[in-house]
Amino acid sequence: MPLPVSVQIITLNEAKNIGPCLEAVLANDPEEVVVIDGGSTDDTVAIAEALGVRVLTPGRLGRGASRRIGYLETTIPYIAFVDADDRLDPTWLAETLAELQAGGYAALQSSLRVIAPRTFWEKGWDQYFVETVRPTADTNMVGHPAVYVTTELQACPDEIGHEHEDTQMSVDFERRGLRQGIGHAISRRHVPSSAGENFTKWRAYGKGYREFVGTHPDRLRAIRRHIFVTIPVVRGWRPVARGHLLQPVWAGCMGGNIIWGWFAAKR
Repeated sequence: MPLPVSVQIITLNEAKNIGPCLEAVLANDPEEVVVIDGGSTDDTVAIAEALGVRVLTPGRLGRGASRRIGYLETTIPYIAFVDADDRLDPTWLAETLAELQAGGYAALQSSLRVIAPRTFWEKGWDQYFVETVRPTADTNMVGHPAVYVTTELQACPDEIGHEHEDTQMSVDFERRGLRQGIGHAISRRHVPSSAGENFTKWRAYGKGYREFVGTHPDRLRAIRRHIFVTIPVVRGWRPVARGHLLQPVWAGCMGGNIIWGWFAAKR
């Protein structure tokens, strides 16, 4: 019997990723799989349709608005947000759903690792995930992939922005007193393997953080500490004790580019 979960993936030009991602998702036997495409100009939509999943094509609305279209249109009790670069193990959905139900969670994120890390950048991401995305009974911040209670998502505010939409949802869940955590099931992820890809991604993070505190000014102090101290210092140096001597360099690059994006957005 399929699991009572709608797995939802937002895409934009993910032809290289969407096929393997969907095959891994379908192996988890969810009741529904939905791809919400933001106007891809490659074969993303055709590949998804060929695999028999439901595809919505609302155009380029932004991540938050695209997510909202998906979760408002389902009546299935639970929703899993998965990204195209995620690769779920075959038991991931069953394990995460069971842990969510047992713990009374409204949202439960997966633990994360990088698929076969080889380059300096991939190895850095893997250690970053070890530090930041590991089993936690209670947290105020949930990313992806994750399973949510559908009715709690549907009660989120209408306006969820483009960048850091998961952070905005987590803030809303926290304000409503809903339980959030990071589970024991592990998902693996493709990450950018070059400096240029990572720098662009991280600068977009910084811009998104600036936009986020514009909407949530009460979070300014916490976000500043996160990007100026936690990322480049705390998460850079802890892996050194495990023998990853170059992690401070990687974390410094991440933190520096986020700060770049933060100040660029201010101008």
